[in-house]
Amino acid sequence: MLDPQLLSQYCDTAIMAVHLDSETIIAANPASETLLGYPLAQLIGMKIADIEVGLQDVFFWEDVRQCGAQEVLHVESEYRHQNGQFLPVSKTIRVVQQAEGVICIISASNIGASKRLEEESARSSSLLAATLESTVDGILVTDLDGRIINFNHRLTQIWPWQIQTEAKISTLLLEFKTQLQEREQFADWLTDLYHDPYLEDKFTCSLLDGRVYEIATCPQQYRDAPIGRVFSVHDISELKATEAALRIARDQAQTANKAKSDFLAHMSHELRTPLNAIMGFAQVIEADDEGQHQILGSYIHKAGQHLLGLINEVLDLASIEAGKLALRLESINVAEVIHDCIELTQFLAKDKGITIAAQPIAANCFIQADQRRFKQMLLNLISNAIKYNRPAGKVTLFVTQEQAGHWRITVSDTGVGISEQDQRKLFTPFNRVGDAQTQIEGTGIGLAFTRKLALLMKGQVGLSSEVNVGSQFWIDLPAALAPDSAIVALHTPSAITTDTRTILYIEDDLLSQKLIQNILAKQRPQYQIFVAKTGQEGLALAHQLVPDLILLDQQLPDATGAMIYEQLQLNERTCNTPCIALSGNTLPEQINDALRTGFSAYLSKPVQISQALLTIDQVLSQGKHIPR
Repeated sequence: MLDPQLLSQYCDTAIMAVHLDSETIIAANPASETLLGYPLAQLIGMKIADIEVGLQDVFFWEDVRQCGAQEVLHVESEYRHQNGQFLPVSKTIRVVQQAEGVICIISASNIGASKRLEEESARSSSLLAATLESTVDGILVTDLDGRIINFNHRLTQIWPWQIQTEAKISTLLLEFKTQLQEREQFADWLTDLYHDPYLEDKFTCSLLDGRVYEIATCPQQYRDAPIGRVFSVHDISELKATEAALRIARDQAQTANKAKSDFLAHMSHELRTPLNAIMGFAQVIEADDEGQHQILGSYIHKAGQHLLGLINEVLDLASIEAGKLALRLESINVAEVIHDCIELTQFLAKDKGITIAAQPIAANCFIQADQRRFKQMLLNLISNAIKYNRPAGKVTLFVTQEQAGHWRITVSDTGVGISEQDQRKLFTPFNRVGDAQTQIEGTGIGLAFTRKLALLMKGQVGLSSEVNVGSQFWIDLPAALAPDSAIVALHTPSAITTDTRTILYIEDDLLSQKLIQNILAKQRPQYQIFVAKTGQEGLALAHQLVPDLILLDQQLPDATGAMIYEQLQLNERTCNTPCIALSGNTLPEQINDALRTGFSAYLSKPVQISQALLTIDQVLSQGKHIPR
């Protein structure tokens, strides 16, 4: 038969026998030695009070002495190890009556590991609870059946109804659904979630009171298996309100930009159309008359050119402000542009007794810029240097490399100079400083326009000036490599046809009609011209005449030029008739739109007679597209 002592000898639980009267340990198993660190020989005979250090243990033995022995099951206590450390234990005390008296059998196990696990678990739970409570989102946890397991305080703040654990989420959301604008979509979404426990998704819902919630959900898993769902509820009402305000602001900005574009197109046409007649007839007078009339015609033409320049400055500045100015950046030879600008301003300088010259320029001086606009900027600075100079003064142009990757083009004059106070206002549109306000012609927008152009080309404009000494205005622009050599073929237009040709001119402006009629009658008498004042009248006349060419104004009283062109293309009799667009609108996108529509060429008002005749001759003789 198995010796019962073997059971205690090989048991991992410490077992000690304590004599009740003496409270002395009279027996112990090897596990007791392992637990407490005392050799068995030393342990036997020790007082139990030398080992037990818990306050409840002191009370226990006191109660035993007064009331007798009593059993204790699975209570926690602390034992003192031989090394002085305290050990958390779980113990059970059973009472046995023996011949030598009452014996208490104590079985004890070290629960230090489990206590550490409990403490770590409590710490993790506390940290999780603190995290849930500190989040700005409402958190809701359910099991797979939709029963509410947990939620944080934030959810009760943003959720409009009372929440209770153990309640079904379906009951909670039934109330919520009644307040939604997207009721059916929300119900379908919720059904999909509980049909697929692995599904992660979001739903944005709008309440009838104007609040907007974003509800996100993901599965709660344990050992890779779903055990429930976690919902986060985020109040995005302010975000949606901000987005709506931004959309309104964007729409308003787009409307404003469109209004600017429409204004530019309209004003360009309205200003250039009467100027077309003024400059056109002035050219006719210059070409046909002699003596006094020819001189007067030249005066009119020069005044018209000046007015055209002012109009262009205003419209160009407005184009930049509206973001409608298109640039064509390329590698430009600075020396060539400076040479051209000096030639163009030589007469103005000579009239005022001003000497204008350029210092030698490096052969590798190329910049990345729009050539037409760069020339426009430079001409503006040179003309200012001439206008605001002293009698017999000087204007000098030179180029330096002030910083790597940029060339600085400087225009220096010997004028009266500009005070520091005036320099601060110099680049403000329509602001003309000093005596220039009344004594010298100009709009006060040239420098502002020049600076904006430079910024668009990744450059800068600046100045240095000293009163009674002179000023230096400079343009910094990015350096560029010299362009590759290219063979440019020169195309000579075909000979002017002597055959009779029919031209239909659809134009509502009477003076513009008379101008084209006068030009063609005197210089192209073989071209027979017919005029229509409206789009519909022009369509009828085109169908009747089937002309060789149609000149079509782009802004008619009853339709745009593009609309009339489309109608012409739908008619079998006129679908192959070439059309030339005429307009005072010179915005690049408007010109490109017309050419993409199918117009053979585009003439900007006020028209130059030579350019207009050349374009008409080329289209009639070749039927080719002539952009401008």
